[in-house]
Amino acid sequence: MMEDSNPPSRVGEILQDLVCRFGMDNKIKQLNILKLWPEVVGETLSKHSQAVSISKGNLFVKVDNSAWLSEFSHFKEKIILKFNERHGEQIVKNIYFQVGSISSYLPGEKKKMGGVRKVRLERKDVEWIDKIAANVKDENLKKVLRRILLKYTRAQKMAKNKR
Repeated sequence: MMEDSNPPSRVGEILQDLVCRFGMDNKIKQLNILKLWPEVVGETLSKHSQAVSISKGNLFVKVDNSAWLSEFSHFKEKIILKFNERHGEQIVKNIYFQVGSISSYLPGEKKKMGGVRKVRLERKDVEWIDKIAANVKDENLKKVLRRILLKYTRAQKMAKNKR
């Protein structure tokens, strides 16, 4: 019996390779910024703010009112520095604060993602997802990757429509 010279790869390694190959690693880092917002700014400031989106290094944050908008302006450079130190690179270049309503969920609570399923994708989006998934030989892994990419793409469209 002939031995396989290539040992099986771990699912995490395969997904990491695909994420990097298709340029999604930077986007994942940026999305992590949104998740880390409460931890970086602290409990008091996070109660009055919410990181909404990040695009090309620009972080968009909603704050309760104009008083908090002024307060956050004083801490802007310090917050940017904290994020970039955590990531070891300049991932946040600027922060834009805007007065708006803050979601009622508390940090650490799960947000309901039911709305993502309702977002319709264009044919080109589905074709792009299928093209990426086609590179995966394992059928189960291919299905999982396809579901992840569908949710990711829908969430991106949903976030874009909210701006």
